[in-house]
Amino acid sequence: MVLFVDYNDVFRAPLAAAFYTQTYRKSAHSAGVYADEGAQLGDAVRPKLLDTHRARCLSASMLAKADAVWCVTAAIARHLTEEHPEAKQKIHALPDIPDPTGSGKEGYAQCEQHICRRIEEMMGCQYT
Repeated sequence: MVLFVDYNDVFRAPLAAAFYTQTYRKSAHSAGVYADEGAQLGDAVRPKLLDTHRARCLSASMLAKADAVWCVTAAIARHLTEEHPEAKQKIHALPDIPDPTGSGKEGYAQCEQHICRRIEEMMGCQYT
């Protein structure tokens, strides 16, 4: 199982997981380092892929179950490897995906395109 990680788990990581699962028919989940359990993105900017998503806070058991952990920023990947050195070999960073918070519907749509491109690029590597 692939795990995508963000700070809050309401847009970038869950969208990456949903796109990955939908496109490649492989299991993927998301979580947030500082997620507010059960939170969701506002209706005005929420893409259809995230209609039913609710934020989950990252746990050590999630990390243990994951075959690969993809973070939406290098800073998150560094944080996780420092906090969970036992999982270091499976923690990776996607090229930083800018946070669209406050950028309106257009900013979220651009971020969605950016995420989809990054996931497609990731499929060419050995960690999927």
